Amino acid sequence: MVLLRTPPPHGGNIVDRVVRNPDRAKKMADGCVAFDIKPTLLDGVPIRNVYREIVSICYGFFSPVEGSMVRNEVERVLEERRLLSEWIFPYPLVFDVTEEDYKNLGVGEGDRLLLRLKGQPFAVLDIDEIYKIDPVDIATRTFGTPEKNPEVVRVPFDEKHPGYMIYRSLNPVVIAGKYTIINEPKFRDPYNKFWFPPAKCREEFKKKGWRTAIAHQTRNVPHVGHEALMKNAAYTGDIEPCNGILVNAIIGAKRRGDYPDEAILEGHSAVNRFGYIKPERHMVTFTLWDMRYGNPIESLLHGIIRQNMGCTHHMFGRDHAAVGEYYDMYATQILWRDGIPSFGFEAPPNEVDYGLKIIPQNMAEFWYCPKCGEMAYSQTCGHEKEKQKLSGSFIRGMVAEGIFPPNVIMRPEVYKAIVKWWKVYGYPFVNPKYLAEKDKTLEIDVPPMEVNLKR
Repeated sequence: MVLLRTPPPHGGNIVDRVVRNPDRAKKMADGCVAFDIKPTLLDGVPIRNVYREIVSICYGFFSPVEGSMVRNEVERVLEERRLLSEWIFPYPLVFDVTEEDYKNLGVGEGDRLLLRLKGQPFAVLDIDEIYKIDPVDIATRTFGTPEKNPEVVRVPFDEKHPGYMIYRSLNPVVIAGKYTIINEPKFRDPYNKFWFPPAKCREEFKKKGWRTAIAHQTRNVPHVGHEALMKNAAYTGDIEPCNGILVNAIIGAKRRGDYPDEAILEGHSAVNRFGYIKPERHMVTFTLWDMRYGNPIESLLHGIIRQNMGCTHHMFGRDHAAVGEYYDMYATQILWRDGIPSFGFEAPPNEVDYGLKIIPQNMAEFWYCPKCGEMAYSQTCGHEKEKQKLSGSFIRGMVAEGIFPPNVIMRPEVYKAIVKWWKVYGYPFVNPKYLAEKDKTLEIDVPPMEVNLKR
């Protein structure tokens, strides 16, 4: 039997571009031109804030990426899903501005731009290149088309797809170069309890004695089906029982009807705090990212994030990171089982040169079986005709009506986490009040910092 160990970071090293020395930080910022980071809005609703990408890059979640990509790197990613360094990477990441803002900034290649957040110095961007883009072209090529990617793309992407609209909404000028955070942010409660960037997460794995860990991707509060998915993936799947389960929530721009981020994190935390999964084998964390809902493309980023955090395995279910019916419902599993040649993968992402080291655990469909009286899987249960699918919309409907879901659907302590944040925002799901508050406060506070700006 081969004993697995924590894999190396993607690209070989964890990126760390955070300056923690105040004097050095001030020297880096003094004399710079400043620019205030703004959210990308669609119909008045924030759909992206590039600050989240900056944080995830500088703390190493997206290693080996170090900044806003130059033109040739964007082209390589779109054509082959690879960086110029050859390592696979799924999405173009850019710092985009309007032509008017670019003209007013008066910066060029070789300059350093100070990026402010919530009115305070936050990061610098050392400019390598400035170029123009066609947002429609980038959006289309990012997600694919039925003609170019017939293996998995079923219908053309349009304005109903959130990720497509993030790229469609890019400004036409890209300022490319490496980011460095010079004013380390402080995460607000409850985010601070779950902040484990890759280096810290790997240290935590060592403390816990985890040689193997399987990642659970989430943007929802957990129901009992999610809990069963984690247990089956980690303890009864195709692998030796994992030492631990890493829940890694994607925290970012929200849509109406989503659960609040705070409820998601505290709901998952309740699963281990109240012993539904042993605390010593279960850990709740998050990554800042305005999700693109790219199904197989998104799964590549998820694999990169979780490998950088130290996971050996990643579970992938049906319709992974999907919205609508743009992709085949098993597109992610197809990618990790066979590869998708039209996206540049003649073999699975963990079997190609400069690929990932994380191992996929493709999960079968699950449901509630009234005859077995438990969560069941298509691979194991013989009562498929009597299956009862767990509908997320049905559960949301119960919650919205103030109906306590039965224990077979949701743990009472998870429901209490929803109610806690319901009282804060006046509704159990994301609503206009929550969106306004989220846009104003974000997930962090930025400490005051005095710098001398270029006049």
